Amino acid sequence: MTIDEAYAFVKNEKTNVSKPGLERIHRLMELLGHPERSLKIIHVVGTNGKGSVSAMLSSILHAGGYRVGTMSSPALYGLKDYYRIGTEQVSDEDYCKAAEALKIVCGGFKEEEYPSEFELSVALGILLFVNNDCEYAVLEAGMGGGKDATHLDTPGLLTVITHIAMDHMKYLGNSKLEIFSEKIAIVSDKEPIVLAENDKEIRKACEQFAFDHNCPFLYAGDPTIPVSKEKLGAKLALPGTFQLSNAKTVCAAVYALRMKDVFLTDGSVKEGLQSAKLPFRFQIRKTNPYWIMDGGHNPDCIEALTDTLAHMPGVKYTVVTGVMADKDYVTMYPMLMPYAERFLCVTPDNPRALPAKDLRKFLRSRGADAEACKSIQEAAEEAVKAYRNGSPVLCCGSLYMMAELEKEVRATGLMI
Repeated sequence: MTIDEAYAFVKNEKTNVSKPGLERIHRLMELLGHPERSLKIIHVVGTNGKGSVSAMLSSILHAGGYRVGTMSSPALYGLKDYYRIGTEQVSDEDYCKAAEALKIVCGGFKEEEYPSEFELSVALGILLFVNNDCEYAVLEAGMGGGKDATHLDTPGLLTVITHIAMDHMKYLGNSKLEIFSEKIAIVSDKEPIVLAENDKEIRKACEQFAFDHNCPFLYAGDPTIPVSKEKLGAKLALPGTFQLSNAKTVCAAVYALRMKDVFLTDGSVKEGLQSAKLPFRFQIRKTNPYWIMDGGHNPDCIEALTDTLAHMPGVKYTVVTGVMADKDYVTMYPMLMPYAERFLCVTPDNPRALPAKDLRKFLRSRGADAEACKSIQEAAEEAVKAYRNGSPVLCCGSLYMMAELEKEVRATGLMI
C-alpha cells in the first residue's frame, strides 16, 4: 500500500459521513485486539485551546523522557498530520502499515455499518502509537466528548477540559452548560479531571460531576496548585496572550499526573513549554511589517486574537479571511474591524464554507472595505502585494484554509 492508497482508504466517498454512536470505533478496537488498553490515555476536550493544550502537554511528557503519541485535529497538511510520535510526524511506512492492518479488519463491516473517516483516523492513530511503543497517548477530541470517536471503551488516565464557548451548537447544544455536558461525558468514574479557567456555572457543574463520579478534580485557576507557568518563568513557545491561560491548564494537568505517579520535573515542564509546536495559532511569520497567521474560527477565538492584537497598538492589517457558514461570523468580524485596513475574503475548501461574496456583503454592510477573491491563490497574491507595499497582513477565520494559503503565498516567492 502506498501513502496515496492509504489516504484513499481512510478518506473516500464511503467514509465521508458523520455517524452518531460509538459502536463502530469500539468494534474496531475489539477486532484489532484492543490495542488501546496498552496505552495511558489523556483526553483533551473543550471548545478552544484543545490543540495548544495537547501540544504543550505532549511536549512536557516528551521532555520528561516518556514515549508519547499525540492526535490533534484537523489534519492541515494531509491525513498524517493528525499524529505525532514525540515531536516528529509519523513516517509514510508506519502510516501505511497501520492502514493495511485496519483495512483487513474493516472487511468485516457491512456497508451501512462502515466507519467514518474520523473513526478510522482514531483507530489508525492508536495502532501507530502502539506500533511505535508509546506509553502515553494524548487524544484531542474532534468535536464533542461523550459521543466523540476518541471516547474509547477503556478508562482514561486523565481528562483535561479546556475553555467552553458557544460553537457547534447544532450538534452539542444551545448553551454552554449543554455543550459542557457533552464534553465531560467522556470522563470515566474515578478519572481525574482538570478544568481550564471557565465561567462559574461551568466550574460548578464540573465540581458536581466530579463529586457524583468520584473523580479527583483540579481547577486551573486555583492559586494553590504548586506548579505554574509564572513560578517556572518559562517563555512559552506558542505566542499570544491567550496561551498563558492554556499554560496554566497544562500545569494543573502536570500536577494531576504527578498525583498518578507520573514523574515530571519542573525542568521537564519548562522545557516542554518552551518547545511545544502547533501551526497557525497566532504565528508571527514575519515582522516589519507583520505577517500573522491564526486559525481562530469562533467568537471566543477572535476575542482572544484581538486581545493579543491590542498589545500591538496602532497597527492596521490587510486581513485575509474565510469562515464556515455555521459559525457566528456576525459576532466575530465586528471585533476584528478596528484592526483591519481592508478584508480579502476567501471561500475555504470545505463544504460548510461561507462563500466569499457573502462574507464580503456582510462586511460591507458593516462599513468595512472588503473584496471577494475568486480563489485562495488570488487572495495570497493580493496579500503579498499589500505586504510588499508595507501593509501588515493578518490571516485568520478558519484553520481549513491556512495550509493552502501558506502554500500559495510561498508560490509567489515570499517565504513565511
